[in-house]
Amino acid sequence: MISYNQVLLEMERQLAAAKNTEDEREMREALAAIRSLCEVALGGKPRNDEKVIPKMLSSHSVQPLTPIQSLEAKPMEEEGANGGSIFDF
Repeated sequence: MISYNQVLLEMERQLAAAKNTEDEREMREALAAIRSLCEVALGGKPRNDEKVIPKMLSSHSVQPLTPIQSLEAKPMEEEGANGGSIFDF
C-alpha cells in the first residue's frame, strides 16, 4: 500500500508542475493527476465519465489498442507467393 506521505509528496510535485507551466494542457494533466491521487488516498473509484491518465502514470501519449492477429491464424495465400515462408511479400 502507498503511504499517505508518498501521495502527498507526489501531489506537491504535481502542484508545483501546474504552477510553473504556461501550457494549459500540461496544467490540466497535473491537476488531473492531483485529483487521481486524492481518489487513491481516499479509496474512491475514479469517475467513469473521464478518460484522463495522469502524467505520472503515463509519460507517452495514449493510443487505442489494435487487435493482434493470433499466431495460429491461417497464413495469407496470394497468387505468385512461394508457400509459407516468412519472407513472402
